[in-house]
Order: sequence, then C-alpha cells, then structure tokens
Amino acid sequence: MAPHDIASFAAGKDAGTRIASFIARLGAGELMDGAHWWNHRRRGAMATALRAYADDLERDADAELAVEEVSP
Repeated sequence: MAPHDIASFAAGKDAGTRIASFIARLGAGELMDGAHWWNHRRRGAMATALRAYADDLERDADAELAVEEVSP
C-alpha cells in the first residue's frame, strides 16, 4: 500500500472548500439574476443564506489553515 501524503490531502480538501464556496456565491448571483419583482424578496433571502454559507466555508478553511501553520 502506498503511503498517503497528508499535505496533499489537506491541499485537496482546502481546494474543494474554496470551490464549494465559489459555487455557492455563483449560485446566489444567478438566483438573483432571474428574480422577478414578486419573488425578489424570497430569492434575496436564499441568496443571502448562500453568501453566508460561503463565508462560513471560507472562514473554516482559513481557521484550519492557521491551525496547521501553528502546529509543527
């Protein structure tokens, strides 16, 4: 069995988190693009939730990165 490189795994996990965050932000923008005046408020609430989720993903990724840099 080949040994696993933990640094490579962590980099892949971080990249996946950043991509998921980007897709959530892109989805929020697309959601508001097609909004009509009668459902603008509902779609705005969902877009806000998607942006908040993206912020949480990035904050968690940054926190994990900071912990990995501090610990040897």
